[in-house]
Amino acid sequence: MADERNRMLEQLNTDDWQECRQSVLIVDDSAMNRRMLTEILGGRFDTAEATSGEECLHLLEENRDGISIVLLDIHMEGMDGFAVLEEMDRQKMLEDIPVIMISSEDKVDAMRRAFDLGASDYISRPFDARVVCQRIGNTMRLYAKQRRLCAAVEKQIREADQNSRIMLALLNRVMEKRNGESRNHVRRIQIITALLLAQLAQKNGQHWLTGSVRRRITLAAALHDIGKIELENRLLCNTAPTAEEETLLRQHTTLGAQMLEENSTRQEAAFVQTAAQICRWHHERYDGSGYPDGLVGEQIPLEAQVVGLADAYDALAGGENGRPYPHKAAVYLLCTAQSSQFSPLLLECLRDVESRLAEETEADAPPPPKEGILFDETVLG
Repeated sequence: MADERNRMLEQLNTDDWQECRQSVLIVDDSAMNRRMLTEILGGRFDTAEATSGEECLHLLEENRDGISIVLLDIHMEGMDGFAVLEEMDRQKMLEDIPVIMISSEDKVDAMRRAFDLGASDYISRPFDARVVCQRIGNTMRLYAKQRRLCAAVEKQIREADQNSRIMLALLNRVMEKRNGESRNHVRRIQIITALLLAQLAQKNGQHWLTGSVRRRITLAAALHDIGKIELENRLLCNTAPTAEEETLLRQHTTLGAQMLEENSTRQEAAFVQTAAQICRWHHERYDGSGYPDGLVGEQIPLEAQVVGLADAYDALAGGENGRPYPHKAAVYLLCTAQSSQFSPLLLECLRDVESRLAEETEADAPPPPKEGILFDETVLG
């Protein structure tokens, strides 16, 4: 048995997935079982031990990146293996750390429950050194392949995002030249949108706002005024438009959505749909006072609501419509005098990120006003 185990360990040593010595956390309230597993694995892996489910979670929380795999006994005093699995899943540990359950039972129900809770494999006692080593090796190989695949996908996403950002940056330079907006207006809109979305994702019922969804909305926010390209320069540069000219200016919402929808491909469908919704509806208001369609409340897509609030905030704090308001005053005004125009939940998020708004956009802020040109402090309350 010892010779067979050594042969298995030598084979594991030669696998290319194993670039460094891996760490196995053995969780069992039986000292004898922990000692047996340590003897089987000690020649190949670093091992750590936990005598209870509670100690296991404590070690994982303290050294999450240092543990490669967990061998977890099902039946333990206090918190059993199933409860540990549930908590690891709740804390999203199972995404990075595989768990192999160990038990003296071969009951199908126990196995099914373990797999349903996120276990990667199941080993029965008495231990067979070869089986233990093979299953640990197989599980680690699988996770290593998954990590490489995830890394490759993330790299592709980053490269695609970078290419999109370059394209959008060039496009926005054209927009800045045409309508005279602040050079950094679009970048600030994206910063504010990202902050609001990150805060909103922490609220109950907003689990669909994953990182990839938030990135897509933030990237699409850069195109919120793309329809202005279709308008005449005289309209864009007019600081005091007539009623007729204002009607023409408002067409940039529908023109932008139409441009995007007419020039999309199937591969870009999700991004284009998001960008088109933002273009068309970012001037809609929660109380129905916006345009172009007079939508009310949750009829307005959430991405358009978020960008609309970001745009309104930047119009005040960024000075797009004249002298800039202090950040605190801009938030106060939106949450009081203009509160009916925006979702209460989004205004709550705006208040939550108020201090970060000032920090993140400060680099783009204009110079402070000269003495005597101060914002009316009554707005601050």
